[in-house]
Amino acid sequence: MFKRLAFAAAVVAGFALQAQAATELTVYTALEAEQLAAYKKAFEKENPDIEIKWVRDSTGIITAKLLAEKDRPQADAVWGLAASSLAILDQNGMLEAYAPKDLGKISANYRDA
Repeated sequence: MFKRLAFAAAVVAGFALQAQAATELTVYTALEAEQLAAYKKAFEKENPDIEIKWVRDSTGIITAKLLAEKDRPQADAVWGLAASSLAILDQNGMLEAYAPKDLGKISANYRDA
C-alpha cells in the first residue's frame, strides 16, 4: 500500500512540475543575431509561456541541417530562411500548409497558392 501511495505521489509531483515548466520551441534561423531581438520580443509578448531556443547559422547550413533531419526533424519552426531554400524543402515534401490570421489581407502575389 505504501509503495502505491509513494508512486502516486511521485506521478502527481511529476505532472505538477511539468505543468509549471515553460514550453520550449527550437527555431532554426538564418536571420542575423541583431534581427532576432525584435522577433524574440514580439513573440514573447504574445506567448509568455514559450521559450525559444534559437539555432542560427547561414542559409546553406540551415537548409542542409533540415534536409539531413528530414526523417527525424529537430526544429519546431524555421524563421528567416531564403525562398530558394524553402523551395528545396517543399520539393522534398518537408513543408506543412499554414494560413495565418488575416491571410486574405495579403496579396496573392506574395503567397503560395
